[in-house]
Amino acid sequence: MFKITKDGATVAMTEAPNYIKQAENGCFVLCPEAEATGIAHNGTVYHLLGRPDMAGAEITVMLEETDAGAEIQAASVSATENAKLSGQLSAAARMYVQAATDVPDETALEMPDLFKTWAEILEAGKTVPKDTIINDGGTLYRVVQSEGVLPMEHQPPHGEGMLAVYRPIDKTHTGTQEDPIPWVYGMDCTTDLYYSYNGVVYLCKADMKPCVWAPGTAGLWQWEAVT
Repeated sequence: MFKITKDGATVAMTEAPNYIKQAENGCFVLCPEAEATGIAHNGTVYHLLGRPDMAGAEITVMLEETDAGAEIQAASVSATENAKLSGQLSAAARMYVQAATDVPDETALEMPDLFKTWAEILEAGKTVPKDTIINDGGTLYRVVQSEGVLPMEHQPPHGEGMLAVYRPIDKTHTGTQEDPIPWVYGMDCTTDLYYSYNGVVYLCKADMKPCVWAPGTAGLWQWEAVT
């Protein structure tokens, strides 16, 4: 992820900068980064600081590579300190988060409502890249299929047989007997951690990654009810 800044303020964010230079006829053309004198973003031409001047580019900016997770976390902290984001900033933050594929699980769980819902994903009807996070009924799922996935209504993230495509995210609980992890179909379950299901706490006695057997399943020794 790259951040476009001017005088220390962020102008825009982009995953893939469009590097440009000015051709002999005066037109702007795409080019490799080493040859670029500027970038084009959302229809605006920006001159890159330290590069030769560009006629027609009125704004000079810097391009900085940045960590998406850190940027999102910083935005979250800022939002808390300022009580609430303005309408435009809130919309921009949501668009940014939804496009990112490098948001850490812990960060995602702090802002689940910023991610697209399953209904929104279906409505868009586009292939979803690997590592995209989706909010399906309040549970976050990450796309794990290497080539991404074209969403189908009859194949939701929580559906049976979808573990090779979507994996649930849940790291908000410590996994102790006092703070068990709510069990979700298809999640990774780890030996010696505690999970809750239907009001009962269970000890996981063997790694199940992914786990497709609900706690309390008859004859399954991998789960031991403790309450």
